Amino acid sequence: MMELYLLEQLIAFSRQGTLSGAAEKLHISQPALSQSMKKLEESLGVSLFERSKNKIALNENGIMAVQLGEKLLEQSREMEERLRLFDRSRRTLSVGGCAPVPLWDLLPLLSRLYPQMNVSTEMKNSDEELLAGLNKEMYQLIVTHSPPDIDLYGQPFRTERLFLSVPLEHPLANRKALTPADIDGQNLLLYTDIGFWHSFCREKLPNAHFLMMNEWDAFGEVAGTGAFPSFITDAHMERDGVPQNRVVIPIIDEQAEATYYCVCRAESRDRYRQVFRALEKMK
Repeated sequence: MMELYLLEQLIAFSRQGTLSGAAEKLHISQPALSQSMKKLEESLGVSLFERSKNKIALNENGIMAVQLGEKLLEQSREMEERLRLFDRSRRTLSVGGCAPVPLWDLLPLLSRLYPQMNVSTEMKNSDEELLAGLNKEMYQLIVTHSPPDIDLYGQPFRTERLFLSVPLEHPLANRKALTPADIDGQNLLLYTDIGFWHSFCREKLPNAHFLMMNEWDAFGEVAGTGAFPSFITDAHMERDGVPQNRVVIPIIDEQAEATYYCVCRAESRDRYRQVFRALEKMK
């Protein structure tokens, strides 16, 4: 039976063009590589090379073997990855999310519903990344801020609205509402790990000057006492209260309010039925 490492060496020869170049790339000796190519020909029962005294080149069989071998190796890698992910899914429930708040809701719920499993969460900045991960079985569940496609199952379970928090003496402090255009050009404090909200801020406020912070405790301290405006959501205020000595102003924009959907593959709907039932009760 043909061994996959022989195909890897054949493909290396095809890319390097010479046995010496391929051997150097593979970190093996040229005689060892030459012997491997003969072994591959014996395994397949066909000649793969045109050989002369000082030269060796792929013949038509060899060219086809390289083309088929590249596909076979890719399938092999995909098989290994899917098996690893499947094995992990039997012990770990992997959840991807587009923002911190819905993951706050899901983590304790899933830990309660699946006490025998580890629950891991990961945040991405776009629904597209999450959907790709779900399709590749990197995640069993994802949270998006847009409705799922028809080949998936999803359920809305909470909303989140964006506000701007400003010091009492800030020029915007007397405003009842703000649009992105009102904020663009300001100096703003921004926490980095906020999922898709980061893209919202960057796209809607191209002329703003952001002071980026990646430590949550430090961000909270500076946001509460500093002179820079910062973003806050109704979910944070429900949990931590309205910041003292600050004015919190709603941002008026259709993308400043998000509806979160818990999404799984359609064939997994029954497996996670208790999750969707619990989320329905939380609304």
